Amino acid sequence: MPQRPPSSAVGATTWRLTDSPSALVDEGAFPLKQSLLLANMAGFLGGYYVLHNQWLQLGWGLVLAVLWMIAGGHADLAGALKSDRWMQAVAGLWALMLVRSSIMDSPGATLSGLWQGWGNSLLLMGFLLTLWQAALRPQVVSSVGKPLVAMATVAACVSLMVFYTVHPEGVFGARLRNWFVYGGWNSVNSGLTFGFAACWAAAGWNAAAGKSNRRRWMLALFPLYIATLLTLSRGALLALVCGHLTLLVAVGWRRSWKPVSLMFGCLLLFQVSAPLISHLAAKDASKRLGIPNASVAVEKFGDAVVSSNPMQTALTRSDNGRFLIYHAAVGSMTTWQDWLVGKGMWADDDCWSCSLHWYPEHLHGVFWDTFVHSGLPGVLGLLGLVLWGMKRAWFLAQNGEPVWIMLAGFGFSGLLFDGDSVWALITVARFEPLLFWTPLVIASARFTQLSARASA
Repeated sequence: MPQRPPSSAVGATTWRLTDSPSALVDEGAFPLKQSLLLANMAGFLGGYYVLHNQWLQLGWGLVLAVLWMIAGGHADLAGALKSDRWMQAVAGLWALMLVRSSIMDSPGATLSGLWQGWGNSLLLMGFLLTLWQAALRPQVVSSVGKPLVAMATVAACVSLMVFYTVHPEGVFGARLRNWFVYGGWNSVNSGLTFGFAACWAAAGWNAAAGKSNRRRWMLALFPLYIATLLTLSRGALLALVCGHLTLLVAVGWRRSWKPVSLMFGCLLLFQVSAPLISHLAAKDASKRLGIPNASVAVEKFGDAVVSSNPMQTALTRSDNGRFLIYHAAVGSMTTWQDWLVGKGMWADDDCWSCSLHWYPEHLHGVFWDTFVHSGLPGVLGLLGLVLWGMKRAWFLAQNGEPVWIMLAGFGFSGLLFDGDSVWALITVARFEPLLFWTPLVIASARFTQLSARASA
């Protein structure tokens, strides 16, 4: 297997695939194949922002994937498993969890659940292998990142306009939701996805050359910051700060001060302008509800509207039952088998939620989900994959591609307290493949590519 390349090799390659004869042949022989591949990934990842539901998004991915394989992509599909040790480890842990879930008892599992689970897991692996191939293209930062950021910006701006002006149930200053998804996606999910795009835009703006290019990134970055903050999601805010601080630690102050300063500047601006936003929200609520007393009208929305001190509100707001969910998760692990192999990937949620007085739909934390469904070895294996992938992203950040470590830091922190399963493509929360797998798979592909070229 190729070993880690020396720093001199990194400086010599600088990610230009045109130095490679095989890459030149591939570009000339299969322009359609590469176009289909990049269009597939750009549309699928951008679909988290502008496609109404996961079925439209899945349809896009499947149609483009079939066309890509017909154009010759089938020969490349297994490339990740042949050359990337990190992807081999992902596939190994994925396969072990599938085998355990298929041959051992799982509480509440049904035959239809088994087939649906297998299909969902195979779709995830197909997505990862396809994304890995797209990551080998030298223009992946722009060819995938720019459409994603553009679609996220359109979704943010339209959602602001719809919910704060024309929506019959909207109130100015209320927790923002992505109007394109389900007609109003959950504000936490909207905040996490907007924040992910904001981190990508911040990295692109920081690395862009030329005033016009930097201006385009900035035009997207500012509304994405604002949209993320207006969702009032503490998870999205935590992830946004962690993503920028990860960039700061990885590349140092001199190479990261612009996006870090801009992000904290937006936080300060939001905090300072919150009293005005809260006042306007009260007036709008009074008008829409027909209640003369504005303070009484806005109280009906509780903490779903920007307060005059959003930082204090965020710190004093309840945990929305998350720690009760985590306590129930640990309490459900009642036997040594549960701790060793978990309850199976397709166990019924009643196996952990039956002790709660409400049904929370998922465990609100991807590591908790993996722990319950695959036991302690499974969650330790997942954590090992994260640290290994972050190490590769860190290496790339040190040598000119910091976007992946920034996105990985955002995704890791955002999914600590939210998300469903990372082992399925279609989930309740829906966004796990975007936040969790996208930066890690791309970073591993880029690292493996550089290692192979340095060895050659």
